[in-house]
Amino acid sequence: MTTFPADDPDKVPFAGILPAAPQPYVLGNGEGEKSLVFDQLFEILLSGDETDDQYGAWTMKARQGDRIPAHIHLQTHEFFYVVDGEISVWMDDQADYHSKTTLTTGDFAYVPAGIVHAFKIENTTTVFGAGTAGFERFFHAIGEKTDAAEPQGVYVPDFGVMRAAGEKYATVFMPEFQFRD
Repeated sequence: MTTFPADDPDKVPFAGILPAAPQPYVLGNGEGEKSLVFDQLFEILLSGDETDDQYGAWTMKARQGDRIPAHIHLQTHEFFYVVDGEISVWMDDQADYHSKTTLTTGDFAYVPAGIVHAFKIENTTTVFGAGTAGFERFFHAIGEKTDAAEPQGVYVPDFGVMRAAGEKYATVFMPEFQFRD
């Protein structure tokens, strides 16, 4: 079980089922570490602690909702694989590349570090995601711990919490950014 001490500035205090070391394990459906962020349920399946700081993996479940604010990860590469449902993804490199794509079941999108992006859940959707190690804890840093199997309610983090999590996980929120699509 993962339990991080509160005095460790590199870890978000959270107790869960992950082993916190590179060792084999199996999770049953819904057994990962879960947090509610806005109206989305994030479940961490694998963290940098289990991969010698190589990558982390999670799922995100949500019902239809509004587009999340534009943001950029300065160090994190991430991907979206739609397990079931439909999600629109906006990406902009602030130079030549810009897109808005609606992904459906089986579709994939890759967002390298440095790309402004946002997404909007179009209907009930499950996404499998992975990214650069450590970033997966961002969801715990801004979310509310839960044991729920499905997204329930809405948790809006305090702006100071969002800013602190952004600083810790090299994420810049850009709510005024205008996508070109």
